[in-house]
Amino acid sequence: MNDSRLEHEYPGVGRLHYFLGNVGMVAAAVFVVMVFGPESAVMSVTALVLMVVSLILDVLRLRNIGVSQWFVFLRYVPFGKTLLGFGLLSAQTGWIETRRLDSAGKSILIALLVVLALIIFMYFRMGVSVMMGY
Repeated sequence: MNDSRLEHEYPGVGRLHYFLGNVGMVAAAVFVVMVFGPESAVMSVTALVLMVVSLILDVLRLRNIGVSQWFVFLRYVPFGKTLLGFGLLSAQTGWIETRRLDSAGKSILIALLVVLALIIFMYFRMGVSVMMGY
């Protein structure tokens, strides 16, 4: 498929820009917490702005992969934001045409699942050690 045709047919934010946007939002939140503190009014305003920007970024990414923008409301379902994020990070532009991940998308999804498995493992490992008194 011609990538320039896909870019015109599926506007929005690509995989890389979506990832970098999320990294930028985390960096902004960390900066505000470190400079102004977590209880400051600046942090409250920043949290509201980042919530709106995150919603807009998700909608733009959903448009880019060709899926209904209403899927953005999955973020309000328990664990929905995690599943939505995995899908938005993995799917290539115009995913709806083939409904299959490209090789980069498969690699990204595998890496995300490995990190999630490590987080779950560490959570239960720490929980067991706390319960045993270590």
